[in-house]
Amino acid sequence: MGVNKQARKGRQVETIMAKNNATNNNVKFNVTYGILGTDNVPANAAVLLNERKMRIEGDLVSATEFLAIDGVKSTKAEDIVMPVLAVMLADLREREGFANEFKVVVLNGTETDSRIRAKSYFTKYLKGNVIYKSNSEGNLNKAVILDEGLRLSGTCIKPTAKQPIFTAKGNDLRVIMHQTALAFIKQASMFSGIISKARAIFECAYTEEQKVAPKPTKTETAQAVAAA
Repeated sequence: MGVNKQARKGRQVETIMAKNNATNNNVKFNVTYGILGTDNVPANAAVLLNERKMRIEGDLVSATEFLAIDGVKSTKAEDIVMPVLAVMLADLREREGFANEFKVVVLNGTETDSRIRAKSYFTKYLKGNVIYKSNSEGNLNKAVILDEGLRLSGTCIKPTAKQPIFTAKGNDLRVIMHQTALAFIKQASMFSGIISKARAIFECAYTEEQKVAPKPTKTETAQAVAAA
């Protein structure tokens, strides 16, 4: 693990080479963060953005932070989501482990919750509704776009400690990671689906009742046949 302090290249916080059993190729996993327009975004990465106020050379300015995660195997939405999900899950596990380690403190002979918690660095990047993918030149393209009204923070890409993915390992983790990525992609368009269904329900509520003519009785049917 190392830190790249060259500002123009962004700050690289971790590099892992993961072996892809299906293709027998090495898949690079690297996390880089920096300021959009100041630091270079790595090529072919999943990218999240965060708007914030910060001081640059003494001036308070609006800036866009980026979090770029290498490991995107293809342009498929699932493969773009997977590195982001991996970071969010690792962040959750690490913070929960930290909280459990320092949770209990003995005060006056009584065990007390210390309330010591680790704040997430990564979840601030889930304020938006887009996961970008950088091209070979580091330029950003919108890859996975959530419907207006949805935010990344409100989807399953932000796991919780109560979900099976939190403790899953080995093959179980592999299965649930892919399942969660697919579920996230489905969630991306849920808002428009809800609005469409709501419109249909609303219109049905104000549709005038259509009176259905009663079916003729056997006697009326027999009389009609006799008259014919």
